[in-house]
Amino acid sequence: MLATARRPRLLFPVPLRFFSVASSTADQTVSYLISTCGLSPAAAARAAASVRVASPGSTSNADAVLALFRRYGFTEADITNTVRKFPVVLASDPDKTLQPKLDFLASIGVTTPLFGRLVSLNPIILHRSIEAHLVPLFDSLREVLGSDSNIVTALRQTPFILRCLPKATLRAIATLRDVHGISPSEVSKLIALKPGVILQCPDRVNEIVQVVENAGVEAGNPMFVHMFAILSKMKAPTLENKFAVFRSFGFNKDDVNVMLRRYPGSMAVSEEKIKKTVRFLTGKAGLSREDIVRYPNMLVRSLDSHCRRCAVLAVLRREGKPVAKHRVPVALKVSKARFEEMHVLRHYQEVPDVSRAIHGEIPFEGF
Repeated sequence: MLATARRPRLLFPVPLRFFSVASSTADQTVSYLISTCGLSPAAAARAAASVRVASPGSTSNADAVLALFRRYGFTEADITNTVRKFPVVLASDPDKTLQPKLDFLASIGVTTPLFGRLVSLNPIILHRSIEAHLVPLFDSLREVLGSDSNIVTALRQTPFILRCLPKATLRAIATLRDVHGISPSEVSKLIALKPGVILQCPDRVNEIVQVVENAGVEAGNPMFVHMFAILSKMKAPTLENKFAVFRSFGFNKDDVNVMLRRYPGSMAVSEEKIKKTVRFLTGKAGLSREDIVRYPNMLVRSLDSHCRRCAVLAVLRREGKPVAKHRVPVALKVSKARFEEMHVLRHYQEVPDVSRAIHGEIPFEGF
């Protein structure tokens, strides 16, 4: 039978005042994080385990860190988010550890308010080595983006680029350039549209290129970059689910590919919106699948807009104004200004109800 484990005896008993001092320090730290850094009580309690800003009662270092952030234009929200995500920053040396990183970013062209946003989203960069991490990373970004101003633009759109390992920034671009033959000018356009492409792994790049090519768009086609940028926002299962929704309404593979070529944004809408819009267009509005394939940008317009436009067209038909059936999809795909010019402003004096219809006061019940 196993022997009962004995509780170990302490050779040097810990005085109770040790625990009271430790508890007092933790309480002071939590209070400081709440009152000075804006953390919630729960977040402050979690952060207090990583930093003791009040031990032994002094907050001078943490105060200096916060003062440094404010000098670089950090908002109070930026400071709160930075400390919440990376509380040990308050124990960092503001002069030797933190300011050199901020100065480096400033030398690239980062200014307020981007400073605070970048650091609050990527606070770990304050503890990265300038020589071993930041310099190689920005050298890689320059190779891809061409200039510091382009880097800053990319960071503004995709701040998480700062989390990349230096060599990782080149993998996606090398795959596009060397494997798929995308020209440097096309790569530049793609990054301008979607800076986050830098973060894609080669396998993901290959996956997106395959979808674009399956749709009949090859590298060099002006639509290639635009289509790649939109598809890169969707994971493969999401895209396949959208294809399945279209198939459920009778669209075949060629139909979907044609819509993708004509208007890539048609794949950016949610599955639920696709279902509701197709049901409306082929139901109440009386359009055919061919109409949707011909004008896929109808899929991105809101149902409310479609209903109001159809109500206007229904009023015009009721009043004997010629609105041919083949004109309905054209009327639904044009810009708001163009629609109102053609169907509201042209008729509202003779048919005042068109004004009420375009403002949603007359419901659309079908043609």
